[in-house]
Amino acid sequence: MDCKDQPIFDVTNNFTNNLLETLFLFQQTYSRFHRYIAVLLCLFGLLANSIHIWVLTRPRMRFSSVHTVLVCIAVSDMGTMSSYLIHVMISIALHAVTLYLVVLMAFIRFSAMRVSSSEWLRSRRAIIAAIGIAISVFVLCVPTLLAHEIIHRNSVSTQGTILTRYSIGFSEMMLENGCLLMKGNLWLTGIFLKAIPCVLLFVFTIALIGRMKENMEMRIKLLKVKDDKGKRDVTTYMLVLMVTVFLITELPQGVMAVLNALYTSQFHAYVYLSLADVLDLLSLINCYVAFLVYICTCSRYRQTLLLILPLVESTFL
Repeated sequence: MDCKDQPIFDVTNNFTNNLLETLFLFQQTYSRFHRYIAVLLCLFGLLANSIHIWVLTRPRMRFSSVHTVLVCIAVSDMGTMSSYLIHVMISIALHAVTLYLVVLMAFIRFSAMRVSSSEWLRSRRAIIAAIGIAISVFVLCVPTLLAHEIIHRNSVSTQGTILTRYSIGFSEMMLENGCLLMKGNLWLTGIFLKAIPCVLLFVFTIALIGRMKENMEMRIKLLKVKDDKGKRDVTTYMLVLMVTVFLITELPQGVMAVLNALYTSQFHAYVYLSLADVLDLLSLINCYVAFLVYICTCSRYRQTLLLILPLVESTFL
């Protein structure tokens, strides 16, 4: 693929060649195991998110718009893992929906910490916002779906029969005029599906930490105590932890998406394709974040889970 763009690597440099060769060897080695790891992560992730939705929809947990968004995130994550087993392009769109839902959740929490009677605390508004995010992201992903086409290749087996294999590749239209349309699509997906969510996650992480510190100082002044930890702080700590994990795993992907758009020919062939399976793995791991954070940090969540377990046992036994 020659997109006539500026090179990012000096292929005459020995160190660069060794580094790129190492990436290629890593990809060749890891790709043998990726499909099995991905399937296991998807299966266990579907189970974990099913439990997550079940717990969050219990009456004692349906008290905030944050939990409503968490349910939407779990549904999106289940869609990501289900579609990953079938069509990776759909999983890309659903994962982007998850990212923006995490941003929405952080925004709702920040609004609640500023104004206790914020309109964003209503579940109905959160649902409308989540639907709007999903529609917008899928519209942005339409060019990505159109950029690919099914390619079939014929080969002759050892028995002399003709075998036809199908794969997904870039359409010829996308590679014309120095990959103009392909670069435009990479910029679109890189900026709107990766870079912007990462920037927003970073901004809201800093904002939540700052607001949490201000609220703590105000409580210390009002209540004359040094170790007061209100319920609101516990919730914010959980959200900060979730947002931070998403930021750590998504920021490298955002940087790579931008570099992929800037230096398409070399970066896409030498780096992006070599690390594509690892990026997919990070996206699948992110599907567990909400469940793991809540089950480890929220006592009400654990209590609700323990309350519904006897119901499951009595139903199936």
